[in-house]
Amino acid sequence: MTFDSLSAQDLLRTFPEPALVIDHEGGVVYANNAAERLLNPQGIAHGTRITNFLPEDERSRLRPLEWLKRWAESPDAPELRHVHLYCAAASGSTIPVRVRVGRLNLEPPCYMVMLQDVSEEQARQHETRQAQRLASRQLAISADAILNVDEQLTITYANSAAHTLFGYRAGTLVGKPLALLLPERFRPSHDRHMHAFSAETSAARLMGERAEISGRHADGSELPLEASIAKITTDRGQIFTAHVRDLRERKAQEASLRRALSSLSTIFENALQAMALINPDGTVEQMNAAARQLLPRDFDPQRQAFVDLPFWSDDAQATKTSLTEAIDACMQGTLVRQTVGITLPGGAHKTLDFSLTPVLTDGAVVAVVAEARDLLESA
Repeated sequence: MTFDSLSAQDLLRTFPEPALVIDHEGGVVYANNAAERLLNPQGIAHGTRITNFLPEDERSRLRPLEWLKRWAESPDAPELRHVHLYCAAASGSTIPVRVRVGRLNLEPPCYMVMLQDVSEEQARQHETRQAQRLASRQLAISADAILNVDEQLTITYANSAAHTLFGYRAGTLVGKPLALLLPERFRPSHDRHMHAFSAETSAARLMGERAEISGRHADGSELPLEASIAKITTDRGQIFTAHVRDLRERKAQEASLRRALSSLSTIFENALQAMALINPDGTVEQMNAAARQLLPRDFDPQRQAFVDLPFWSDDAQATKTSLTEAIDACMQGTLVRQTVGITLPGGAHKTLDFSLTPVLTDGAVVAVVAEARDLLESA
């Protein structure tokens, strides 16, 4: 058999896509093997109405023959790529299909109807839409400001937190240059950094590793920021995504903590009783002025073993042994209080009320506070 001897039905029978030929009244003239596998593996009888392959609700809603004839007049219309119908298979399942129609120049006219099962395509599209909705929701509710910019550094997306952080009304940042959100003095260098990052092989960068990042609020004030940036290459070029965090609250907390620590340090340094902060290894972390007065002039106790400091009694070994045992007990979480005899720089001897208090964090001893009371009284 040669190609010229093949009949139209022979050709249609080999088509991998389902194909039907219907007459002008909507009756099936021919169905190829793929169409029968899709719609009715038992076979499609000649004259079966095309409406038989529509679900009940589609039959009452649509006039399929009228639509098929209309589509046949413009088979390449772009909108047909997005038109789906639902077919009712003999198994009872409903199958989404994409439809293409061509008019056969017969008298009376017939129509070639090509069907494409798009079940998997629709499932993928549904999963993609669900993922996009989830991502969009996550971006929208993120506490961090999130910005997308294109290769021209024009903002293409800004979430609600970004508008709030920089002081702009919702939706007004899209289309604006990223430079709008930067203090003027940083704009030239920022553009250079972005172009350099664009040429790098790394996909992400933590910004602010060498210097603080500053942003510009709509009112002209500057914002301390922390930012990371990633890039994605698309068929339309690179897209940069920046996650920006407002550091104002953190900086305020840090300033408050510094003030509190400064106050505590002032109290510690100027306390009348001698005090020392001892590390877990038994060395001195800090010692106040009252305690340093008991040491030789210019002696630096920092990081020296507390039990070896040169202000203990004439029986240095006995005192060292006693203090070592006391510090060991304190490191186990026990408050220790005892009397200790010391030799003052002038040679006078004094007996002190001495205590060691463990400092606990999450149940673990992280330091010991040593205190000696009535230390400045005369012997």
